[in-house]
Amino acid sequence: MLQGAVVRAYRAVAGGFRVFLTGVVAVVGTLTLLGLLDRVWWVFEPADVFRVQYLVLLVAAAVASITLRQPRLAVLAAALAAVNVAVLGIPAATHANAASSSPISGKLRLLVANVEVGNTDFAAVKSLVAKTDPDLFGVTELTPTMARHLDEGLTGYRRRVIETRNDAYGIGVYSRQPLLSAKVARFPADGPPTVVVRMRVAQKPVAVVVTHVHTPFAGSIHVRQLDAVAAAARSHLGKRVVVCGDFNTPPWSGPLRRFASESRLHDLYGNRAWAAYSWPTWGSFLRVPIDNCFVGNGVTVTAHHDGPSVGSDHRPLIVDMGVG
Repeated sequence: MLQGAVVRAYRAVAGGFRVFLTGVVAVVGTLTLLGLLDRVWWVFEPADVFRVQYLVLLVAAAVASITLRQPRLAVLAAALAAVNVAVLGIPAATHANAASSSPISGKLRLLVANVEVGNTDFAAVKSLVAKTDPDLFGVTELTPTMARHLDEGLTGYRRRVIETRNDAYGIGVYSRQPLLSAKVARFPADGPPTVVVRMRVAQKPVAVVVTHVHTPFAGSIHVRQLDAVAAAARSHLGKRVVVCGDFNTPPWSGPLRRFASESRLHDLYGNRAWAAYSWPTWGSFLRVPIDNCFVGNGVTVTAHHDGPSVGSDHRPLIVDMGVG
């Protein structure tokens, strides 16, 4: 009798787990397929963000389904996992290190950090700049309070252009190198501020753009901003262009792939984007590389890495570039 009760209990648990697995595959599979539609309409872009997580869940579901002798469910989960592998394996663009085949004649180090509105760890931000010693420091979510502390702490960065705000779209660039020009622009006209600076590296002109793209949840401004920055990069920023910042979408998303194609710039991560991680610092399982750099011909990324925490939900990005 006891043995029969144990068997019945096991079957009940196994049956409940099968229902749970079926639900996981159904929900994650639906999101997997809906995410493909962001190539057609930006409304579906949020479903394209967490593909690494979809892959992990679907592989786990496939293995569990085999264990529970559910071959059809296992095949379905594996097929959906393969869709995510395909999307993650398609580079947003040619890897940045292949952006230029000409010899490198000058070097440029760029630090980009979303410092997060409300962050009061001013010392951590100043320490990051001191330790990484960038030529340019691009900062997003720059508030008036953070800017005051940076003005006092970054004495070696006398050339600066900033537009502070009390929302998430304040922005600035601090430079310890001479600038040919520096301005705050808007792409498009109703978009948030973007900083455009021009400088010479080894006597060669380089345009550096630091931007913070609206989230997909903000509506069409997200893709309109990407399109406008791409048009500017393609048409009047010159041959050597670098666009960095918080793009609020990963490299495998349809809108960011289109941005790379239309701007004729090359993604920093290339086909290694699935392994990258810049947000959120508070949940590593949700890891997504939404902070990025794109470079044009004549610029080569020689190295890049994440910086230490500065009290933000984003990890800073340090990028070393060669100019040819």
